[in-house]
Amino acid sequence: MPTIEDRIKEIEDEIKRTQYNKATEHHIGLLKAKIAKLQMEASARHGGSHAGFAVPKSGDATVALVGFPNVGKSSLLNRLTNSDSEIGDYAFTTLKAIPGILEYKGAEIQILDLPGIIENASYGAGRGREILSAVRSADLIVIVTDVQAGGIDKILTELYNAGIVVNRKRRNVEIKKTTSGGIRLHKPKTVDIDEDYIKEIMKEFKLVNADVYIRENVSVEDIIETLQGRYVYIPSIVAVNKIDMNPSFDTSQVSQYGEVFRVSAKTGYGIEELKEGIFKSLSLIRVYLRNKAGVVDFQKPLILREGTTVREVCRKINRSMIDSFRYAIVSGKNRPIGEQRVGIDYQLMDEDIVTIISRF
Repeated sequence: MPTIEDRIKEIEDEIKRTQYNKATEHHIGLLKAKIAKLQMEASARHGGSHAGFAVPKSGDATVALVGFPNVGKSSLLNRLTNSDSEIGDYAFTTLKAIPGILEYKGAEIQILDLPGIIENASYGAGRGREILSAVRSADLIVIVTDVQAGGIDKILTELYNAGIVVNRKRRNVEIKKTTSGGIRLHKPKTVDIDEDYIKEIMKEFKLVNADVYIRENVSVEDIIETLQGRYVYIPSIVAVNKIDMNPSFDTSQVSQYGEVFRVSAKTGYGIEELKEGIFKSLSLIRVYLRNKAGVVDFQKPLILREGTTVREVCRKINRSMIDSFRYAIVSGKNRPIGEQRVGIDYQLMDEDIVTIISRF
């Protein structure tokens, strides 16, 4: 009797054999729904998502180094963090998650060197479930390859099969199960989608009563991801290591996978640019505090995320400051005007200087 993995492989092969066009897109979509349902069954059979390596999160953000064995992830970790991850010129040197801390622009960024991913890692090969479970908790993925630049598609497939979507935001789709009424589709007129097609996909998941809210144009993958409810959406960049072996390497070979950084862990080439890329891709900002004496501490900024407001600054300092908050004075070199008096929900920018004024 074929295993769930065998059945998934059969459907994947059918999708590869089927030429994609207007006449076949619905059929292909339903095949993808069947695969998604089988993946849910496989996950349930294996006891759900496996626990990742026992590495507690620390610092202001966590970055996972992901790639095939022997592309230089451990060397890269050592360069970025001054850690001591074992290095070898053979596959599977790293057999556990090795953490290090990158100190950059006042931020402490945890970098995880994970064992290399191999084919079928998402089904458990090579401790794949443990590795991918650790990746799910990261704030950023650095896909590490070398100047051979092969197989990134396979890495992305393993990530996706484990419920990890890179460089794409969650779409505005909501599905609420109901006890009756069938499948009811709620969407604005600007959204173009076939209601019968949606119902067929729902049927694959044995869902017959639900309110489906689609607030933007979406793909069948977006609907399936919402139905599965297991996907995380993580930004990623690409580090092409060992560039010293091929200085003329053409990054256009991998540019479709995200922003590309040419580096050499051996010589240190490109490491500072990669650090800056990591910092920016994490959408981190630095906020400096001015104390009652008017002195600004430029050595220890608060590390926050883009879009953060003054409220979060108060929460970081002391939650009681939210209740006693009166107003804040904000200035910064990235602002075209001088000091501004602002409220608690004012959005901050990188390198803002903030003074909190309390009622008491």
